[in-house]
Amino acid sequence: MRYLLLTILLCLGFASSLSAQHVYPLKFDDCYLDQFKFETDFIQVKVDEKVLIEKVTAGWTSKMIEKAVGDLGLQILVDKRGKSCLVSVRNDTNMKMKKMNLSANINNKLQWERSENKISALVLLQFKDGTITTKRLGTVDMKNLTEIKNN
Repeated sequence: MRYLLLTILLCLGFASSLSAQHVYPLKFDDCYLDQFKFETDFIQVKVDEKVLIEKVTAGWTSKMIEKAVGDLGLQILVDKRGKSCLVSVRNDTNMKMKKMNLSANINNKLQWERSENKISALVLLQFKDGTITTKRLGTVDMKNLTEIKNN
């Protein structure tokens, strides 16, 4: 129940910031933020869920993953060639950002399928009892984030 509440708060809490290019509070300046689209009610850029988790958590110890609790929101800019760039993060976990090495892992290791447009993918990683689940978020009104169920 707590995680459902956190997910809802993440979705609603960032509604006002969708008009900006950075959705989450911790910003990274490595990306060229010209024009891009947000995912709406369907997934526009694809990557296998297992590959996504493997690349994001590359270099993490098994102890880190086993003890991790909470939600990690990632805004990832995906260009037309499928290259990733971490734009912003919300860390509501018990892990320290520095140890996660997110920017290097995402920018250098995570490859998506090609797309017709440059897309901002919003990924929510949820950590509980040594497992990691993912959710994809989108917006249809540029005010509210909603979970994209499937595609």
